[in-house]
Amino acid sequence: MNTEIRNWPHFVMEMVSILLLICCFIPVLHIGQFAGAEIPTHFDAAGRPNRMGDAKELLIIPVLALFTFAVLTLTEKFPKLINAPKKLSETGKEWLTANGWKYARELKLCLMALMCYISWGLYNVAAGKAAELPLWGFTLFIAVMIAVTVRFYYKLYNYN
Repeated sequence: MNTEIRNWPHFVMEMVSILLLICCFIPVLHIGQFAGAEIPTHFDAAGRPNRMGDAKELLIIPVLALFTFAVLTLTEKFPKLINAPKKLSETGKEWLTANGWKYARELKLCLMALMCYISWGLYNVAAGKAAELPLWGFTLFIAVMIAVTVRFYYKLYNYN
C-alpha cells in the first residue's frame, strides 16, 4: 500500500480510498442471511434485476475492488506503467514520472467509490431494501473518471 505523503490532499484521497475499499466488504458480512436463496446479481440499463444467482456472487465486487486497488497502487509506485497512446518526449516522460502517481491515486478514489456504490446497491436489492439499482451513481462516478483521465492526458500532451 502506497501511503507515502506527497501532499495532504492526495494523502486524504488515499485514506478515503482505503476506507471505501473496507466498506465494499461490509455487505459480505451479511451473506449468511441469504444462504440458499437466489438474489439479483445482474441488472439491466434501467437498474432492474435481470439475472438471479447465488449469494456468494456478492463477493465478486469486493474482490474486484481489492484487485483494482492493488493494481492502481502498483501503478502509483511505477507511473511508467501508464500507457500513453503517443510517443513521449523526454520532458513528457519526466512529467509522467513526476505526476503519474497523482492520476493513479485520483482514479483509484473514483473506482473505489464506484465499487462501494455497486456493492451496497447489490446488497440493498438482495435484502429487499430497494427494488432496483439507481443509475445516478454509475453516471456520476464514470463521468468523474472520464474527467480525471481527460485532464491527465491533456496536461501530459501539453507538457510533452
